[in-house]
Amino acid sequence: MTVTYTIDVSNIHSTGFLKTIFRWKGSLWKLVWHELIIWCVAYAILSVCYRTAMSEESRIIFEGVASLCYKYGDFIPFSFMLGYYVTLVVGRWQTQFNAIGWVDKSVMLSSSYIRGRSERARIMRRGVARHMCLLQILVFRTICVPVRKRFPTLDSLVAAGYINEDEKGDLADNKFWLPIKWAMNYVRMAREEGLITSDNALQDIYLELCTLRVQLLSLWLADWVPVPLNYTQIIFISVRTYFAVMIVGRQYLSHDRYASRYPVDAYVPFLTMIQFVVYIGWMKVAEALLNPFGSDDDDFECNWIIDRNLKVALAMADMGTELAPPLLKDAHWDEADVTPYYTPDTVDHKQNGAVGSASMMNLRPAEMVSVEKLDEIRRNSTLLVRVSTALKSLRESESREEIYSMSRRGSNGETTRASIRKRKWSISSETSVSSSIDMEAEKPRKGVGRGRRPIVRNYSDIVEDEDEHRHEDNYLATIDEHPCQRRRVMSEGPKSDPKMALVKSESMRRVKSTPDLKTRRVL
Repeated sequence: MTVTYTIDVSNIHSTGFLKTIFRWKGSLWKLVWHELIIWCVAYAILSVCYRTAMSEESRIIFEGVASLCYKYGDFIPFSFMLGYYVTLVVGRWQTQFNAIGWVDKSVMLSSSYIRGRSERARIMRRGVARHMCLLQILVFRTICVPVRKRFPTLDSLVAAGYINEDEKGDLADNKFWLPIKWAMNYVRMAREEGLITSDNALQDIYLELCTLRVQLLSLWLADWVPVPLNYTQIIFISVRTYFAVMIVGRQYLSHDRYASRYPVDAYVPFLTMIQFVVYIGWMKVAEALLNPFGSDDDDFECNWIIDRNLKVALAMADMGTELAPPLLKDAHWDEADVTPYYTPDTVDHKQNGAVGSASMMNLRPAEMVSVEKLDEIRRNSTLLVRVSTALKSLRESESREEIYSMSRRGSNGETTRASIRKRKWSISSETSVSSSIDMEAEKPRKGVGRGRRPIVRNYSDIVEDEDEHRHEDNYLATIDEHPCQRRRVMSEGPKSDPKMALVKSESMRRVKSTPDLKTRRVL
């Protein structure tokens, strides 16, 4: 029989789950209580004998055995095998429940397609429904003990009204195909007599009859080929052997020379008892679901299913196709917007209807454009990005040059260099965007890295001085930018030019007059 507790867990309140814990019928306690009592009695007898009846030599031997059982008892790999076994059994149980056979769809199609109010049409509809229920009983009689006890012989089926005396002679326990064959013959006769007006309707009824037969036959085959016996034996032996070993291994030892000695003498091994209830109960679940057509608390209610199918099938067969309530206007006929009704206890209940997650986004309106227009917008946006990047680089360069110029001023507010004429530089950036930049000559040229000359390309000299002024400005700017290179720069000057002597002497004079130039960092 089936134990229903769904109403107790309709919400997550703890009281509902406490009710399920303390229920007895179909509960964990009903499954394990007798084995738990046997285990506790055996543990108590062995503990009393160790504490009072054993000699010193016997106690030493017992302590060694207990330590051995405690140390190597976990070598029994039962937890992994038990978990896989329970998963396999629960999967089979779910499959069998889905194939248990409900005749509603088959009888609904046959009673709808076989038309007419005549006695002949009614006999055919009821005959098809009755033979569907007969097939289910024949299958259940071979796999379910309660159904077999209810219908021990074919005469009991005659007495129950599922078959008549003429049909009993051809019927047998394993002739599962015969009721479906009789039902198909009735449907074919109805088609020949014009009670079924379409070959497609005939095909639909045949298909539903074959589907019902396949489902019920799968139950019979699952009963014939169960879970392999050796797997069931391994689970049964490993779990119970482990707790038999723990009767000795979990004993309290009075001497501390063993690693298995507990710090406190608990007398009652309550932690081991909890472990026993959990694992034995887990195994009992698999044992109860291994054959759901038995007489356990959680087995299928096969007799109720048989009775229900017969009542529903005959009721739908008698209704036929012409029996229907009169067509009338419904209560919301004149309402454009239907207003639902609630009881006073449920009207204030907050409902969270189905709303798409993307519909909650607040997006600004946008103009719809064609694909060609979109490509043009992308090209223009790319050009704007490049121009904005160049302008940003220009502003950053001017900001750094201004900070560097301010850092080059002395304490008395005077600049350390003389004003140099304005020049125009064309600087190539890393983003390959060229722009003409007007810079004050009093700002030193920007270098790339420490200890390197500034990278200057395509510069246009717009001054009207002689060549020595250009050499002078170039070398002085290089020396001021990084003092560590002043010796190398001085040596790289043109040796044959007599005008460079003045440049060298001027640069050495500047270096000697600024002793803190070595510690000044170039920004």
